[in-house]
Amino acid sequence: MRKKLVKALHDAGARLLLGTDYGNPFVVPGFSLQLELVNFVDAGLSPFQAIRAGTSGAAEFMNAASEWGTVAVGRRADLILLEGNPLEDVSIVSKPVGVMMRGKWHSQAELTSELEKLANRFGPSE
Repeated sequence: MRKKLVKALHDAGARLLLGTDYGNPFVVPGFSLQLELVNFVDAGLSPFQAIRAGTSGAAEFMNAASEWGTVAVGRRADLILLEGNPLEDVSIVSKPVGVMMRGKWHSQAELTSELEKLANRFGPSE
């Protein structure tokens, strides 16, 4: 039912965005976006349409299209480097080689290390 609703809304011209969980204290931002991308594609959107909902579409909605949402000179440098093409398989976004965030490169090893720190900090204590 929800998948049909998402597709119908998109087909009717509704502007769909990713990031519905942001602000939830039990969710680490980013991981749920990966699932949302897959859910949008499962609902019938193309990978491009799903990715756009979290990039340029979100920037347009936030009146920030001149700052972020697309790759261009002078825009905020937040990018994910992937080994595959997310337009062929959107789930590849869950396997980044690295991330450029606020103009600083973070390798897969750094990302894994930071995730382990988070898990140790917030995981179950023994």
